Amino acid sequence: MAIDRLASVENSATAPVSRSESRPLRDSVRLHAAYALYLASASWLAASVLLRLPARRDEASNLRAREIISRHSARYLDQLFRMGCIRCEYVGFEDSSNWRASLLCANHPSIFDALLLFQNFPHAACVVGTNPWRHPLFSIPARQAAYIPSLPALRMVKETRSVLSQGGNMIVFPEGTRTREGALGPFLDGFALSAIKGGATVRTIFIECTSRFLGKAISFKSPLEMPIHFRISTGEVFHPGPDERARYFSQTLEKYFRARLLREGEAILRTDCHA
Repeated sequence: MAIDRLASVENSATAPVSRSESRPLRDSVRLHAAYALYLASASWLAASVLLRLPARRDEASNLRAREIISRHSARYLDQLFRMGCIRCEYVGFEDSSNWRASLLCANHPSIFDALLLFQNFPHAACVVGTNPWRHPLFSIPARQAAYIPSLPALRMVKETRSVLSQGGNMIVFPEGTRTREGALGPFLDGFALSAIKGGATVRTIFIECTSRFLGKAISFKSPLEMPIHFRISTGEVFHPGPDERARYFSQTLEKYFRARLLREGEAILRTDCHA
């Protein structure tokens, strides 16, 4: 009898409405849990690099810090996947373990972007914006890993060139900050000068997402539908010449990205391929 009553409830016309009405509540709970986990995770990462690495930094400790950040990013993203918050897809990275002396240039819709790349490139350095570089929590792992502050620009160019000349890879977001409006913000010129001076291979990376979770100027109270889908795919490879002007190369890359990205509501999508 109890089973019959349960089947009757499940097959009733009101059941789908009940499930539909409960979804925003479930998404809200998962959203705030993801926010809380993000802050707890960042605190744990800062403590980990301070406790596990020597006070005196050298190249070996820098690489060790980047490996810790990479594994930590992978664990955090896996937790969000298990919570039903995100889904991630990588396309075109089959040979990425062989990349050397490459500037990895990606668009920047959210804070997640760095984590999505850190887990795939455990030894890559990264250019860090002014706000996270000065943040009392986020700056700890960044400094321990010898990431490079975006300002002053001359220091950024010099240190990026040094990383590239030694065969290392560098993650950079040419917008300089997370995308505020539209699908892409204007590109800065510093990364282009770094690529030219460092003789870098410039590899373009597109980050698509279905939500502006942890995006720029997004309220923590804004409702979001989960799971959020991320698709990270490779684009064309550029080889700027030693005599190329930084402004020209920056504009060339910005036009390339802008022609292939589209904002639809809260989503940022790549329009040219979904191979």
